[in-house]
Amino acid sequence: MKNNSTQSGFYLLSDNTDAFIARFALATMAEKTLDIQYYIMHNDASGQYLYYAILSAANRGVRVRILVDDINLSGRDQRLKTFSQHENIEIRIFNPLASRDWFRNIELIINLNRAGRRMHNKAFVADNSAAIIGGRNIGDEYFDARPNLNFVDLDMLSIGPIVSDITKSFNDYWNSRWATAIEKLSKRKVVQTQLLSMQRKLKDKWFRIKNTAYFKSIQNAELTKNIIQKKIAFIWADAELFYDCPNKISSHASGTTTHFGPQVLPYFEQSKKELLLASPYFVPGTSGTKWFTDKSEQGVQIKILTNSLAATDVIAVHAGYEKYRKMLLEKNISLFELKPTAHASIFNKHKKRQHHSQASLHAKYMIVDRQYVFVGSANLDPRSNRLNTEIGIMVDSKELAEQAVLLFNRTIAAENSYQIKLSAKNGKLRWHTQEHHQEKIYRTEPDARLLRKLAVFFIRLLPIENLL
Repeated sequence: MKNNSTQSGFYLLSDNTDAFIARFALATMAEKTLDIQYYIMHNDASGQYLYYAILSAANRGVRVRILVDDINLSGRDQRLKTFSQHENIEIRIFNPLASRDWFRNIELIINLNRAGRRMHNKAFVADNSAAIIGGRNIGDEYFDARPNLNFVDLDMLSIGPIVSDITKSFNDYWNSRWATAIEKLSKRKVVQTQLLSMQRKLKDKWFRIKNTAYFKSIQNAELTKNIIQKKIAFIWADAELFYDCPNKISSHASGTTTHFGPQVLPYFEQSKKELLLASPYFVPGTSGTKWFTDKSEQGVQIKILTNSLAATDVIAVHAGYEKYRKMLLEKNISLFELKPTAHASIFNKHKKRQHHSQASLHAKYMIVDRQYVFVGSANLDPRSNRLNTEIGIMVDSKELAEQAVLLFNRTIAAENSYQIKLSAKNGKLRWHTQEHHQEKIYRTEPDARLLRKLAVFFIRLLPIENLL
């Protein structure tokens, strides 16, 4: 489909390897600017490979701005400050904690009202012409590079007018009072030779990866070839960007001036036939449960995909979610929970599963009447709604919706998920799945260890749902 002047191009990044390739390609091809905004940027293998590409871009004269939330930066100040010594690299920390050492954990407890509010946005923008928005942070578990856990996730590569809106959102956060230059936070002294040493180490690490199976998979990936040949199959469509105002973290009331939730809600309100929702952390609350049940009673078929207790990486969220399951099921809302044994690259049917790697859902997307697709960073839980800042794109495209529906259906397939149903005899929950090509029904949370079940039991006793 050809675009017109108002439409943007979109390409779903459902495969974890493709998600890494796209980011590395944007950093490698950037000529003027790189704007990078993340909740988490790990300093693991894939993180260092991307740091190498970012440093290489800066060496070419590309202006690099990195904005990262402070929640995961304990002990990282010196490295980030060294990185920012490059004349073309600036790094700012969002909502920084006053404590820069282990006392930060105490600060998180005693000043939870402010410190517990985080920037959850994810954006990777090159030259104000191409951008990646979605659920992935920067780290091995998002790119199929971690041996014991890999996320099932989803991003969207975008080009066209929508990218200017994404750049504007980045600038709003970059210039906000909540963003502080790393130089103002860290008291540790760094010198230019440390930057040179870092560059040498990253370069050596990059050249060593070239003989690994992971690098060969990157080289041979179809997306790599399509990028080189400039044959990416973008879908052109009208779209709208939604993002929270940075001041949301200081606002206690939900409103259209600070929260994007009320702005995007009309798209879901207009649903007439079907709602498909994927959220790794799903805590609808009383009001959300009523909204879903009302839509179901209006004749809208609703399917919700989230993590099983065995697959989730945040047990506390499961404690908040499980008490709403029966109410939703009683209103004919379908619930699917990802299995820990599901293929971590489930969206790529040509890959073989890493048998020693556990899968966990991390994708956040919604499909309305097979017409609208929303992809972003927001979960369906109180934290995304009230505490964290988020970003996402709503695309008006039947073609993109068809692709997203295919991904959704692959994930909820019986070999990859449990469908929860109510027993016809006693109304209790039953988990239906397929194992070794045979139907299997569980009477309790499947594959979950006793300690996990006990943790959920005790967490449910705590009044913490608004923090989940």
